[in-house]
Amino acid sequence: YGRDIDAPGGIEDLLRFVGDVDGLRRLRLLYLYPREIRPGLIEEMAVNPVIASYFDLSLQHASGPLLRAMKRPGDGARHLELIERIRRADPQAALRSSFIVGFPGETEEHAEELEEFLIAARLDWAGFFPFSPEEGTPAADLPHPVDPELAGERVRRLQALQESITAERSAAMVGREVEVLVDQVEDG
Repeated sequence: YGRDIDAPGGIEDLLRFVGDVDGLRRLRLLYLYPREIRPGLIEEMAVNPVIASYFDLSLQHASGPLLRAMKRPGDGARHLELIERIRRADPQAALRSSFIVGFPGETEEHAEELEEFLIAARLDWAGFFPFSPEEGTPAADLPHPVDPELAGERVRRLQALQESITAERSAAMVGREVEVLVDQVEDG
């Protein structure tokens, strides 16, 4: 936020401003790019009572070479450093991400690297999506496509791992009192 208008305080100033809006109870930021998450943003999200302590991180994978092929910076170690900074600033922060599995060139070692990352990161939630080539995109023509059945098997394996981590993270919430937003009620 703000790069296009040369906003000197960036998104942090915007969050401070909306924090003062009368009647605004909760604002949740979505799809945060890791390279754009500066210490000031983490701190503002940790202390501003209007901003949900919810970090929707756009991580995509843990393998550095695959991330570079996706035109994204970073790797699992840098992602873990970011997660540690967030948790130091706000131990109660919820973290979620989504990951592309079966990106062209992904090997079993890359998939295992993602698995190890998930174990270390202990995200609250994560989604996994098999890569599907989209006509007209650079990734559609990359060499070394991953067999869709193999990508599906990896997705299932990673989902099962994350489900167990999510269950552990949820169990740690037992006994805590939290404010929630109910989107809809079904069947009474």
